[in-house]
Amino acid sequence: MMYIDKSLDRIIKAEQLHYSGLIDQLYERIDSKITDPKSVQLFDFFINPFLDIIINGSPSEIIKFSKEINLIANEKFIDDIKSVFQYKGWFDQKKKTLYDAYDLAKNLEIPVCTYCNRMYTKTVFDEEGEKITRPTFDHWFAKDDHPLLALSFYNLIPSCNICNSSVKGKKELSLGEHFHPYIDLGKEINKQIVFSYYNKKLKSFGFNVKTPKDSKAEKTVKFFRLKEIYETHEDEISDLLRLKDVYSDKYLQMLRKNILKGTSISDKEIYRLAFGTHIDDAQFDRRPLSKMKKDILNELGILKYFKNEL
Repeated sequence: MMYIDKSLDRIIKAEQLHYSGLIDQLYERIDSKITDPKSVQLFDFFINPFLDIIINGSPSEIIKFSKEINLIANEKFIDDIKSVFQYKGWFDQKKKTLYDAYDLAKNLEIPVCTYCNRMYTKTVFDEEGEKITRPTFDHWFAKDDHPLLALSFYNLIPSCNICNSSVKGKKELSLGEHFHPYIDLGKEINKQIVFSYYNKKLKSFGFNVKTPKDSKAEKTVKFFRLKEIYETHEDEISDLLRLKDVYSDKYLQMLRKNILKGTSISDKEIYRLAFGTHIDDAQFDRRPLSKMKKDILNELGILKYFKNEL
């Protein structure tokens, strides 16, 4: 799992735009869809004053609020909530709207799946602005159980379809048991989840994903089946082993001191060009497999050349 740094300017702006893009639309939906006097009274008392929290509250705030509403809500109230905070068929649609999932994806600008770091999840428009593709948004707290959180900023995690639908589906995550990409620090995630490799047989390799026992890291890795999924990428290990032979310490030093002498190419750029990924933990979300490749390259002893960049 990748950490989404909510202190980055683009994430701060995305959060602000999410609120400004939704708030007026939600009030309009409430006015048009909630017309029964008793329902109007319930929304006026329990929902409308708390739209700020519902839209942009922290993960702990929104789940607490949702559980409190679920305790007092009858079936009619839940149905009304679903009709207003409608993700599928409204927020996720492709037709032109004032603000929707495409806008959120574009504003977040996270081009790789947050959960597996394997798949590109870029947001694409054509020259006329027509929507082509975007990441799916996983509801970290399942929207079937928490319909009030269907449009909450910190409940919409950009992800690939495999992680969102095939692996996670409707299974429940817990803040106390699993990493949440917005609140668990990147250094904590990267330190506790470490990829390594082993020889299964001649020229055949497997992955280990090391985590502290009974930790949030271990439970998160198991939940998203990261070991099993990464086992399909054993060719990446073969490629890294070949690159180790090609880009030996001696060759990298020669490259830096002779061929690239006097250029503005940094060691970080040499690393990216040689290994097709980023060395900075904060940039793992820029290219697929960045976290795994860095861990394996470190295991192979290649990163010692780049120690000044770590």
